[in-house]
Amino acid sequence: GQTKGRLRTDDRALRFVEVVVNGPKTWSLAASLHPEIAAAYDAAQERAATEIIGWLGEHATTRIGPRGRQVQVPVEKLEAAVGRPPPPRAGAPPPPPHLQTTARVFAAGRWRGLHSVGVVDSIEAINGIGHAAVMCDPQFRQVLAAHGYTLDPGTGDVRELVPYAGEFSARAGQIARNVDRYDAQWRGEHPGEEPGPKLRRSWDRRAWSDARPDKVVPTDGAQLARRWVEELHDLGFTAPTVGSEHHPTAIGRINRDAVVDVVLTRIGARRSSWNAADVRGEVERIIASVDVVTTPTVRRELAEDLTSRVVGRCVPLLDRDDVPAHVRGLTSRNVLDVEADLVDRLVTRAEHPGTTTRTYATVGGNRLDPEQQRVPAALAGTGSLLVVEGAAGAGKTTTLAAARHLIEAQGERLVIVTPTLKAARVAEAQVGTAAYSAAWLIHQHGFRWDDNGRWSRINPGNDNSVDRGSRPDAMARLLPGDLLLVDEAGMLDQDTARALLTLADEAGARVAFIGDRHQLPAVGRGGVLDHAARWASPDTHLALEAVHRFSDPTYADLTLLMRTGHRADEVFDALLDRGDIVIHPTDVERLAAVTELATRSTARVIADTREQVAALNAAIRDRHLADGDLDPTRHLTTRAGDPITIGDRISTRRNDRDLDVANRDQWTVTAINDHGQVTIEGRRGARTLRTEVFSRDRADLGPAHAAQNAAESIDRYGTQPRPPSRGPQDRGPKNTRFGRRRRPEERAPAPAASPPRGIGR
Repeated sequence: GQTKGRLRTDDRALRFVEVVVNGPKTWSLAASLHPEIAAAYDAAQERAATEIIGWLGEHATTRIGPRGRQVQVPVEKLEAAVGRPPPPRAGAPPPPPHLQTTARVFAAGRWRGLHSVGVVDSIEAINGIGHAAVMCDPQFRQVLAAHGYTLDPGTGDVRELVPYAGEFSARAGQIARNVDRYDAQWRGEHPGEEPGPKLRRSWDRRAWSDARPDKVVPTDGAQLARRWVEELHDLGFTAPTVGSEHHPTAIGRINRDAVVDVVLTRIGARRSSWNAADVRGEVERIIASVDVVTTPTVRRELAEDLTSRVVGRCVPLLDRDDVPAHVRGLTSRNVLDVEADLVDRLVTRAEHPGTTTRTYATVGGNRLDPEQQRVPAALAGTGSLLVVEGAAGAGKTTTLAAARHLIEAQGERLVIVTPTLKAARVAEAQVGTAAYSAAWLIHQHGFRWDDNGRWSRINPGNDNSVDRGSRPDAMARLLPGDLLLVDEAGMLDQDTARALLTLADEAGARVAFIGDRHQLPAVGRGGVLDHAARWASPDTHLALEAVHRFSDPTYADLTLLMRTGHRADEVFDALLDRGDIVIHPTDVERLAAVTELATRSTARVIADTREQVAALNAAIRDRHLADGDLDPTRHLTTRAGDPITIGDRISTRRNDRDLDVANRDQWTVTAINDHGQVTIEGRRGARTLRTEVFSRDRADLGPAHAAQNAAESIDRYGTQPRPPSRGPQDRGPKNTRFGRRRRPEERAPAPAASPPRGIGR
């Protein structure tokens, strides 16, 4: 009955931290079919929650000391509870357990506030432990096998239920959207009121009835469970009648050195810096993926050993011994080498700023203001490294079209590459010359990368090469004097940038980076445009400041402030006053308003997360179905649970040169046949797709920037107590000097080709 220390009541007060112990949808479906599997699944989730609590108890911290001189100390007592909330609505499977820890922890003699930032920074370990603990649970796996079910080690899915999960999810999603629609309509008629539980239950029954008018609406949990089984059977599922044999991987057969290599490669492909929790999460995922089944104690010892080995191979970003464990202060030698080589190549090019050419107010039919004229003059000059930055609407495309005209008039070639094939096609249409994805160009010259992100290079252009496909296409060959122009360079990752610079250096081609550091960052280790802007000479680093795209000068000025994030509160208030921002009282009312806007106009809708995008797409599609804009007689459902009907607009989500489609190309579905083939039409003609093709952090600016972030995190959240003083002979290597220029003979070459090492012996 007593408070644990000072109770905060302000809007930043934290009461508890919650973690959901979740798993693939097919696990819940298997549990709904068999009570024995349900019991084993529940017990495995409870054990997983216990393991997560144990890990948090060992790694959570709190801060002590005066402001500005705080240090982080380990938690001595942590209180946690595990509960399972009821299903939010009819048609939804039972929700997974929710693990909650209170935000008050005991340390250094009294109750204090949990350092919640440290918990958030440990989410990879928490998620990894939760998944692997269930995936590797002997009792759970034994019961599944006894009922004839097998798990895919890579995804964790129950193989026998995968074909039905999408359709099942689609039906449950339809019920949920129906409820949201009733909710939004009711709130519009009763502003300022909240619906009660009785009304919500009536919406559940109505939503189920609207979605499945041919079925009796379930009224209790038992009927709901029976209905899930009926749904699966209606979809054609027949439960296995014979048990399956399962032969898990023996821990002694795991090649631990290979696991360490894979972990470092995977993490390094995604980011420039990490912490031990990120490592633990990746280790747990690998343990689950190689089909280890063992007791929690043995799996935990294996995971801790592998984590320790990986951390031992990491390189600290900061040369200090008081870095808290949650701060992402680790990297790898490969990550550092890639950035160092990248910087070396940029610095060497920056030493030759070259000269500019003469230009005019109109070039090739493109009218240029005095600021814009500087860009084609520089691009058509002799500089080895050029950087052009500008906000949206500043005229980058216009200046590139003018530069192409000047370069071709000089008898030279402009070669445009972009981070994505879709962007290349846009650049090609706007600039009037061929453009390619950066991945295609470097692949033509022998660069390869595997599914883990490990890079290599085969012998390019050699007729005796084993891989005859390594000889570059004629359009991919760079020549001395060519300008290799990277458009949307802010999205370029470091590995690809290094490969492009390597090709340009080998060919004697010039390089230009065009983009905006305030727009979308790279997926993975980025910061390429930042480095190029830092090292380019002032004469070859050009900025387009004036915005030409918007007819409203006030809005144009606001877009520049939005781009930089300056005076955000003033910008928000101005946009709100103009009516450019509309605030809705609830999520369901916002969803309804955006659905109406997208359905009744040509507005383009974007959202913050994939989940929000999926919800918006589904709601908009429901409206088109209700309005008769789509043909419901022919449809299919993807494994992700997305229904596709004739008349639907879809986007392809990866490049496929055989099908001649690009990531984010938009199409309209025109036909669906009995064999699951889908005919789609777009601006570049018609395509036929097979059904199976539908199965499918914040900006990272490189290790130097990551080291700065780590130091700032320590300043903000405090250090950990320093260990006892060590002698000079015990000290590790000093931190790498980022950006140091190296002599050409010191530069790390692109890695030689080597076969991937197996994890299991």
